[in-house]
Amino acid sequence: MANCLSDFPPGPLDKYRKLASFDWKQLSLFLNGEEFLNYRNELYNEILKYSVLLEQTDQTPTLDELRRKTTQKVFALKLVRDSVTARTNCNYADMSFAESSLAYLLDPSASVKRSVTFYMFTSVIASMGTERHRHFIENCLNGEILGCFGLTEIGHGSNTRGMRTTATYDPASRQFILHSPDFQAAKCWVGSLGQTATHGAIFAQLVTPDGIKHGLHAFVVPIRDSKTLVPYPGVKVGDMGEKIGLNGVDNGFIMFDQYHIPRENLLNKIGDVTEDGRYVADITDPNRRHGAALGNLSDGRINITSVNMCYLSKAVTIAIRYAAVRKQFSATEDDEEIPILEYQSHQHRLLPHLATFYAFRTFCKYLLEERDKFQLLLNKKSIDVHRITNTGLELHAISSACKSLAGWYARDAIQECREACAGHGYLKASGLGELRSNQDVCCTYEGENHVLIQQTSNWLLRLWPLVLKGKSVSTPLNTVEFLNRAPQILTSKFTPNSFEELTEPKNILDTFQWLVCYLLKLSFEKYESLKQHSLHSVESKAFWAKNDSQVFYAKSLSIAYIQHLILTAMSDKISKAADFKIKTVLEKLFALFAVTCLEKHIPFLYAGSYASGPTAAVLIQDSILRLCKSIKNDAIALVDVIAPPDFIVNSVLGYSDGQVYKHLEAAMLRAPGALSRPSWWKEITNWKKNIHSKL
Repeated sequence: MANCLSDFPPGPLDKYRKLASFDWKQLSLFLNGEEFLNYRNELYNEILKYSVLLEQTDQTPTLDELRRKTTQKVFALKLVRDSVTARTNCNYADMSFAESSLAYLLDPSASVKRSVTFYMFTSVIASMGTERHRHFIENCLNGEILGCFGLTEIGHGSNTRGMRTTATYDPASRQFILHSPDFQAAKCWVGSLGQTATHGAIFAQLVTPDGIKHGLHAFVVPIRDSKTLVPYPGVKVGDMGEKIGLNGVDNGFIMFDQYHIPRENLLNKIGDVTEDGRYVADITDPNRRHGAALGNLSDGRINITSVNMCYLSKAVTIAIRYAAVRKQFSATEDDEEIPILEYQSHQHRLLPHLATFYAFRTFCKYLLEERDKFQLLLNKKSIDVHRITNTGLELHAISSACKSLAGWYARDAIQECREACAGHGYLKASGLGELRSNQDVCCTYEGENHVLIQQTSNWLLRLWPLVLKGKSVSTPLNTVEFLNRAPQILTSKFTPNSFEELTEPKNILDTFQWLVCYLLKLSFEKYESLKQHSLHSVESKAFWAKNDSQVFYAKSLSIAYIQHLILTAMSDKISKAADFKIKTVLEKLFALFAVTCLEKHIPFLYAGSYASGPTAAVLIQDSILRLCKSIKNDAIALVDVIAPPDFIVNSVLGYSDGQVYKHLEAAMLRAPGALSRPSWWKEITNWKKNIHSKL
């Protein structure tokens, strides 16, 4: 373990480090495992060999220079990964989390671009293609071609069925003809497409010679010459311009003008077109085929969940370390000023976000493992259509909710951490502003969260009729087994009368199971009632009933479902802890995350008659404050477990030595022009001569 984890430098944070109730190294080892820690350290050491990955500047680069540097970092990060992966025995789920937690914090733009260029492109081909497409994967991983992934169009994002780029098969030339009828049909927001991608995994409506549309299918589409980066004739491709964040990524748009590609470039695992133009598919149901075509999106959403937690971990690292050093006020004039971490309001602002990360850390590993199992299913030569479809649907429901919730949690945590660092948090050198800008897109890409989370409730609502009919509810990942006991669960009541009873893991999980059952029943009944009393046409009743039962119903259901799943994964992990001190602190974090979530659900506990009287509401709120106070002395050690090295933290407020004011002073003094007058100083002293009315 000594080789995995290094001691921190002495400094102002020592006071809290000595107050910790547990050994932070032992907790890190328990959560991550030695293989993970060794692999992560190898990544760190390999990164230090590439100066381009360590470059920092106090000046804002031009967009072109930023893109150039980002692209250099993309290739360096690829070499880092290739080098370390070649000599590791670490499992793929751990490798994925280690890489994302490192790369996305080191340089989010470079990490996004690297992922899209080398891994998302090849992942789509691996899961949706066949042996005839393997050379595309090999060429991309060797760096001979550069990939991208194109689904979203200018006019359609969430409504994938409305996408209008077509791929019409021409039997005479044995080629597909890609065409964009107008600008609204242009593929857009495609990472790496703006300036660098040579090939794309592009989704288009497949049309056979008889004029029949067979839905969205993916195609490998050559975009630019790999030697010159000049676009091919028939391809209009460009950059979308500067964004709120992630400006190192060249997001692009593309339009096709009767652009021909080989028939073999259709990724044909779920459907194919014969040379004479006949469509053949193992999955005959168009709806299931559409779901299978987009099934690979779960992979991206699972990755985004992990990325959000990486961002959250960096934010709480900065804010909590700063809170332990920053002192303000004292009880009397003779007393020493108090660290702001000691104040109840500050604990309540920050520590629930710390608990959120720990809850998601275990859940992310579970998700990555389930993703890898599903990928193995997809990569098999013989397809078990029923198993793949049902597993894909459940994984889609999980990933849709967790991606949305993780995005909201990270967004809120980063903003709270920025405000908790007050004025100093507004400095660019704090790192929080850039973190906020880069995380922002996580709430909308790979599915706008409020729309995406409906996929989860859609899946859950299809299960409730089984409960009503007394039939067994069985799913591949077993995430809703408790629905088989829904009638009994719905008769249960809130029984805890003390802090100890409320925070007992079984009682917490029981409460969330009641919540899911109640909200599922409530949402189903709301939907059916709206449909029954709708004044809309027969064809559109279901559509509007679904849309009018989201707020306070289906959305809350999806959130409660994923919170229960997160808590279940964390509870399972805690049960394996042999060290009493580690188990105790994790149970506190488990309870804090749970009761913080429950506070938002208090109205449902009363509306569903699960709780009555003031006990439940008061107990939940009191428990939040009690847990925050209990965790406070462990906060720095808990941050030490999750914090990346200082060269990745890269914040004057959050370095591990706690020397906040020393780093602040250095940052201010080295700012360009900090101690000199501006070059345009004469415009100030002679302003009356320089500024005059043209009238």
